[in-house]
Amino acid sequence: MIFTRAIGVFGVTLLLGWTLSAQPRIDSLLNFDWKFIQQEQANAHLRSYDDQKWETVQLPHDASIYGAFLQDGYNSDRKNGFRPRLKGWYRKKLAISNLSSDSRYFLDFEGIYRDARVFFNEKEVAHQLNGYEGFEVEITDLIQQGDNLIAVSYDNTDMESSRWYNGEGIYRDVWLKERSSTYFVKDGLYITTPKVDNSKTEVAIQIEVLNDLDDTRELTLLSEVYDEDGIQVGETVSKVPVSSGELYVFNQSIGIENPRLWNVGNAYLYTVKNKLSWEDQLLDELETPFGIRTIQFDPNRGLLVNGEKVFVKGVNIHHDLGPLGAAAFERGYERRLEGLEKLGCNAIRLSHNPHDTYILDWCDRNGMLVFDEAFDKWEDQFFGEGNAFEDHWRKSLEAFIRRDRNHPCVFIWSVGNETHQQRDPKANFGIDQMKVMADFVHQLEPGRKVTCGLHPSRKSGAYRTENYYREGPPEMEFYMDVVSTNYREEFWPMDHENYPQLTFILSEAQVGNLGNEWFNFNHDYGVGMFYWGGTDYIGESFGWPAKGWPNGVIDWNDHWKPFTYYIQSLYSEEPMVRIAAYDPSEETAQYWNEVNLRFQPMFSHWNWKGKDSVRVMTFSNTQEVELLINGKSMGLMEVPEAYYTKDIKAYTAEEYDPENPINTGPEMHTKLEWVVPYSEGEIVAIARNNGVEVARHKLQTAGEPERVILKADRERIQSDGLDLSYIDVEVVDKNGVIVPSADHEITFKVTGAGINAGVSNADVISDEPFQADNRKVFQGRALLVVRSTKDDGKIKIRAETNGLKGDTIKIITFREKSNELVSKRDR
Repeated sequence: MIFTRAIGVFGVTLLLGWTLSAQPRIDSLLNFDWKFIQQEQANAHLRSYDDQKWETVQLPHDASIYGAFLQDGYNSDRKNGFRPRLKGWYRKKLAISNLSSDSRYFLDFEGIYRDARVFFNEKEVAHQLNGYEGFEVEITDLIQQGDNLIAVSYDNTDMESSRWYNGEGIYRDVWLKERSSTYFVKDGLYITTPKVDNSKTEVAIQIEVLNDLDDTRELTLLSEVYDEDGIQVGETVSKVPVSSGELYVFNQSIGIENPRLWNVGNAYLYTVKNKLSWEDQLLDELETPFGIRTIQFDPNRGLLVNGEKVFVKGVNIHHDLGPLGAAAFERGYERRLEGLEKLGCNAIRLSHNPHDTYILDWCDRNGMLVFDEAFDKWEDQFFGEGNAFEDHWRKSLEAFIRRDRNHPCVFIWSVGNETHQQRDPKANFGIDQMKVMADFVHQLEPGRKVTCGLHPSRKSGAYRTENYYREGPPEMEFYMDVVSTNYREEFWPMDHENYPQLTFILSEAQVGNLGNEWFNFNHDYGVGMFYWGGTDYIGESFGWPAKGWPNGVIDWNDHWKPFTYYIQSLYSEEPMVRIAAYDPSEETAQYWNEVNLRFQPMFSHWNWKGKDSVRVMTFSNTQEVELLINGKSMGLMEVPEAYYTKDIKAYTAEEYDPENPINTGPEMHTKLEWVVPYSEGEIVAIARNNGVEVARHKLQTAGEPERVILKADRERIQSDGLDLSYIDVEVVDKNGVIVPSADHEITFKVTGAGINAGVSNADVISDEPFQADNRKVFQGRALLVVRSTKDDGKIKIRAETNGLKGDTIKIITFREKSNELVSKRDR
């Protein structure tokens, strides 16, 4: 079965191919059964080429994530996590039935990394340099009844195309799209709410229609708005003669009485249904969710959503999914975002490129803000060596904004990050480029502000010179709507006083200091902050043997680290407490990007044989914590008020010390730190508010390893060939306690209606491949990801290791009967 998205009807699938329907809009997912080879091939776009020896793969597919890590060779380096950068080819044969002469046909690729060339029936129809940018190509004149051939090549050998792991190949979805001869143009719908009022809100609708016929048609556009209960709350009709070949832009307005507002943590989505017709014939139909809300930035109050102060609590994320690489699985993103929401995040920064649209859809539905970023450097980086940024950025930026502009979660546009021009006097310190890009965005989409992540240097690119701390702000920040500071929030009190018109957001905050940057600025006027990074990610390592960035809030399996709970204590409103043990002598430091990063290893276990005493931290957002060992109280500590009231003022400009800029007062950095005697058994932390217990956490001493256990995050998944179940793998003692010293190699066997999609643990220096049937546990834990096939049934997973009892679990795969539509929005 293939997935189709149609208005009012589903396309029919035949055994030998697709029956293309006369319905106005059908999108067919082409993710399955592609032939693939990871090397250059001559004439691979020709029908006569023999691909029988090629591998058969299913999309989304990251070709670079397979095989061993490479310290040398195949264009691998620390930036790419020591993964290969190669070339490759994909081929797919399409057998088409009932081709309609009145229809128009398109291929839509959501992402190919990178330098992709697309051939259809031997003719090159597209060349896309930017691997993060989706694109559509019309194939109406080439598609034919019977057999057709899609061939795609990519070239990922440019080692400067990214500073982090990008994957390679067709890593996002591919669609075959059928439209009538007069249709809504891709990403041509723009919904705005120019006037938001509690009693009545105006919804403005702008939509592009192309008449691809030889004669003029008098077209009717009916637009209807529905609430979340499916009740129609407004409509309007326009009728316009559109000439042959004309791209016409309809402009409509609909009033909604007593609107429900979209808000952070409390999303409410309306749906616009656009119906295009000629005489009595329906030509096209489109459904798009949208939210009604206002976004304002104020230099003294920060971010206002619907007129109310919202403090942004976010993290930065890259687009890889750990052991799955860059392959864009919706369930992988969903699981990650659910974890960040539990952490207390109300925002994410999509660093530093366009991410998969599912992330935006999820954030729309769940009320999470998005800092949406188009580029990293203003160089040929995304476009490849010799392809000047100046020649390409406008097209890519326009495509990015048109794609994302209807998402209420997007609260700001970013056009770059730590650009070299900021520090280059020959480039006027980035001012000229910032001005032209901001103006470009404002003209295209005036409803949001524009920013750019700033390198952590000061005026004239000053680093740590004699007058470094006395230098003014970077010149470029005066030409962006909101100032996005990377790691330099300590200058805000001085800059806020000297330049009162500026609004500040901390676009990158380090976690090497356990996240204490939370206390470094006044939350009244600061928009908020994004920790770097939200998760560990592949690439941008400090060097072999590290395969990636190791200092994320969460590891690349989306498992929480001990110090993750400290961030939760800052971000979350839910009462919590957590114990973490540590040894101060194990702290290390790394000077990176003008920032001194501190790393304090922490552990969530109570196995300290040979130690008389143990240092412990308790993380909590409550008023007080009591610590007990084997039932005996170690005392009670009060949590500093700033932790649980979230009332952070930091220091004023008068208190600013240029020689010691991080000077937030000792009360802000007070931790609940304990030195306690060690004895086997259990240690318990009890958190209280007003003397009443509201949370507790317990660690137990683990005994000898006895067995492996498997824990699936979902025991029922869809048999769509795309769904995932994440299976935690644990080595435990006889009482089910994880053994922290365990490093057993586990062998997996996956049979039935699913496949092994990847294995991992949290050790970023491990040389073990992600795509394998075995994996060592690290600190007693590992991860197995299982992908469904398109068969209903059961997936059987068996885990074994020498000397321990194994485990077997089963996962049910099923077809969702009530909804055959795929989850992404109709385009």
